[in-house]
Amino acid sequence: MSQRSTPCGVSLGVCRVRVTQLDPITGCVESSADNSFVLGNTIKVDVTPNKDTGADTTLIDGCGCKIATYKAPEILKRYDLTLTTPIKSAALESILTGGDILYDNSVIPVPVGFSSPTNIACDASSPAVALEFWSKNWVDGAQDSALPWIHWVFPYTIWSPGPASAQNDFAQPDFVGFTRGNTCWGDGPYGDGPDDTYGASSFDTSSDYYWYYSPTDPPTASCDFATVASTS
Repeated sequence: MSQRSTPCGVSLGVCRVRVTQLDPITGCVESSADNSFVLGNTIKVDVTPNKDTGADTTLIDGCGCKIATYKAPEILKRYDLTLTTPIKSAALESILTGGDILYDNSVIPVPVGFSSPTNIACDASSPAVALEFWSKNWVDGAQDSALPWIHWVFPYTIWSPGPASAQNDFAQPDFVGFTRGNTCWGDGPYGDGPDDTYGASSFDTSSDYYWYYSPTDPPTASCDFATVASTS
């Protein structure tokens, strides 16, 4: 049996985004219907480390010469996120930011409109979601055949609407968010987490974010909600 070589690819594009509604207090998957959404046609996801630079101090003697100097390591506080998508979906805006949905009930309930939340009184009431996205694992001139995807996971994120322009062009509104760690996410509820794929029980899935090479294709996109069982 030949040993698989260690994967060493390049992340290309962003092909699918999945958000899962969380209980904002516990970080566990919200036990309700319409708690999941899969987005296609994403323009980009920006991931920016938010850091304190750390103390930087120098001791100077009375003659102006350096006695000692010290630079502390940078302190990583969280990751700041921006999601840019042209898709106008009431389901997506609701699951990311809260608010009310207008449903078309003529046949089956379909989300067709959205009203933003008027006030979020405190941190505990801010909607929280786990955010995942898939990029292609590109090796040389093609997508890798054995491990075609890189699966990125942010187990707890909080979002708000970002800038949007209505103009003589396609709209590409932003959502802006930030991360927290989440001990309740575990391997996720979908059966495609790292432990499901590799049996990597020692892998830390409670951090602000992680990624792994994956043989599993991304989920199918939809403009409507989905429902996932609240097991992790």
